[in-house]
Amino acid sequence: MSLQIIGAIAALVSAFSWALCDVLWRRVGEEISPWSINFGKTLIGSFYLVIFLCVGGIEAIAFKDFMLLSLSGLVGIALGDTLFFMSLMQIGPRLSSLMGSLASVFIVFSAVVFLGERLSLMVWVGIFLTVGGVTWLLWEHSPQANIIRNKSLGVKYGLLSILCMTIGVLFAKVGVVDVSPIQATFIRLFWGVIGLVLWGGMKRELKNWIRPFKVHALLKKVSLIAFVGTFGGFWLSLFSLKYVDASIASTLNATTPLFILPLVAIMLRERISLRAFLGAVIVVGGVALILRGG
Repeated sequence: MSLQIIGAIAALVSAFSWALCDVLWRRVGEEISPWSINFGKTLIGSFYLVIFLCVGGIEAIAFKDFMLLSLSGLVGIALGDTLFFMSLMQIGPRLSSLMGSLASVFIVFSAVVFLGERLSLMVWVGIFLTVGGVTWLLWEHSPQANIIRNKSLGVKYGLLSILCMTIGVLFAKVGVVDVSPIQATFIRLFWGVIGLVLWGGMKRELKNWIRPFKVHALLKKVSLIAFVGTFGGFWLSLFSLKYVDASIASTLNATTPLFILPLVAIMLRERISLRAFLGAVIVVGGVALILRGG
């Protein structure tokens, strides 16, 4: 089997891992707050990467790159991921994952405004399909109140999370140029933890975020999901980028909404309509066009 095929498989497994994490985080969210989820996920993920870096070694990096990656962690992880989990609790993993696809649109427009990039016709078509598909699905009526609690609030949190994640990605794209991806990710996660600690301390909520993890069973759940997200999601996505073209790897990674559909049907017993399936296909197709034409 060629390395290109292995890389493509890794990208698909990465997309599945992110989908699985979204569903599992939704379940954990029944027990703890989004702030607790993000704090636990980020802290444990940082611990895993420390072990990895102790084995693989650490390289010196420029101060400018360190600052950019740190800001990326503060905005994209400490704030952006928390807002994503808040959205996840309100509208469920299927819609929150689809909304996450809009990040590609935000990033493309940001690249035009801040980096002077030009958009091809294919990218414009992809933007139209992505936005149209997500909008169409958000208007879908769902009678399952146990999955969707407050759609308008969930959409607001989702849009704010996309904005924060886009800013985080822009900082990271500049800061990671001369830094190893693993080390860059650790810096982002570490400063995500710092940001959450500072915010929790200011609000006097840090003890409340930590308290649930005294329950051994819950700590095991969060540790397992964090492991899947750190290595199944992040590590495999990097592996795929190493052996296949970035556009192909990114397109395959963008299939997360399609993996979400059977997972929420099986694990959360959410009924998937034909409209939901077609909408997910449209969104993934739109993202694919954006990435291929970018």
